[in-house]
Order: sequence, then structure tokens, then C-alpha cells
Amino acid sequence: MVTRRLIHWLSRFCLWHEKFKGGVLGADVLPAYMQAREDLSPILLLAQRLEINSCDGARQAIRVARAVPVEFALRSGKASSITHDISVSGLSARIGEAPARGTLAHFRLKLGRDAQPIAGRCRVVASTPLQGSVRMAATFEDIAKEERCRIETLVFDAICSEIRAMLRSEPSLSSPTSPTPPPRGL
Repeated sequence: MVTRRLIHWLSRFCLWHEKFKGGVLGADVLPAYMQAREDLSPILLLAQRLEINSCDGARQAIRVARAVPVEFALRSGKASSITHDISVSGLSARIGEAPARGTLAHFRLKLGRDAQPIAGRCRVVASTPLQGSVRMAATFEDIAKEERCRIETLVFDAICSEIRAMLRSEPSLSSPTSPTPPPRGL
């Protein structure tokens, strides 16, 4: 059972995130919001059954399923796709043919119509054959810090969307601040 304190914390976090995205989160709240992001990340990593400590290339960032247009510049030419999942450390996408593991490739992510694309280099770390294509996983090698921040904001958008859906779908979770009424007839 989710406690009311946790429900309140999650709801407040999502509110802070929306204000952060909109550029209206107060400077007095910004440190608490950033700390909340740091606190939530390892919890979500555990929920994803991922390792927090780095060993043998273990994933250290929260990944979310998000369809983001991406273009890869490969030796065989340009490959356009949609991400299957994304994190601040990398992405996976379905393409026709994946280059060999370890290959460096340039990429461009298009986070929105009016947003400047994110460009950089990535390294292919895995490929899984699918029907008629390959799901390629890559880690970011060369990407600016501010671009990682944009990706992290996208990741937390997805997280807050899931949190809100969870809170709406559970009647006992829908009202984090109102007390539970006593049972009738008592």
C-alpha cells in the first residue's frame, strides 16, 4: 500500500517538474527539486531491475519507453527511426541493419517541432535481430552537458506521466491531501 506521504511527495515532485520545464520553478525550490530527482532515480533503477553500481557496462540511468525521432549517420548511409527507449546514457531504436558492436556513429534526436535537435556520437553496444530489422542499443559518447539535461527532462516527463496515470487509476491514491472518511455505520 502506498502511503499518503509518498503520494503527496510524488504529486509535489510532478508539480515541481512541470514548473521546472516551464521555467517558473522558484529558485528557493530548485535545490529541493534537483535533490528529489537524485533521490527518485536510484529507486526507479531498482524498480527496473537494473544495477546501480557500474560493472561490466551495467546501466546506470533510468530508461523510459519514449518514441523520439532519431537519425543515425552510418557507413551504409543515413538511417531514420524512432527510439524504443531512451536515457541520459543512451537509447535503443529499430533500424534496418545495425553496425557491428563498438562502432561509433553520429546521431540526431528531434525532441520536438520547434526544439533544436540534439546531435552527438554514440557507440553501438548491442543489437537484437527482429523481424526484418534490428533493435540497436547505443550509449552516448559525445554529447554536451546541456543536451544531456534536455534528455533527462524528457525522461522525467515520462516518469511524471506514469506517476500521474498511476495516481488517477487507483481510487485510494487519487486524493493525496484529503483524509480518508471513516466507514459508514460506525
